[in-house]
Amino acid sequence: MIVMEEEINNRFYQAFQALSIEQMDRIWDHGDDIVCIHPGWELFTGWLAIRESWVTIFQNTTSIKFLITNTKVRLLNDLAIAVCLENIESVMGHNTIRSGILSTNIFKKSNSQWLMIHHHASTVADYMSPNVSPV
Repeated sequence: MIVMEEEINNRFYQAFQALSIEQMDRIWDHGDDIVCIHPGWELFTGWLAIRESWVTIFQNTTSIKFLITNTKVRLLNDLAIAVCLENIESVMGHNTIRSGILSTNIFKKSNSQWLMIHHHASTVADYMSPNVSPV
């Protein structure tokens, strides 16, 4: 069962890497009580505010690649909690940036569909990238 929850977590990163707000629309719950915390940003609650934060990120990012490591998934009834390390290579303007982000993603099963209800990402201090490149 954990394999399925890891795939759900991977779908989030595929949407992020594609810089696709349409894919994010399908992955996230659209309720008023969902939460998103980007590194160094304010707390966003509710789908409209969270969606706008993704639009801003996507408009200001030329490309982004992820290598997700150290994934731990816990299933609690209709909740799946995924904790992972995002090894990121992004291009903003003419600058390539490599960073490590610790992330907690929570998904809720509703009508046999898993939807994201929480994303919290924090920058890793003294990050050292792995010996492999992001995909």
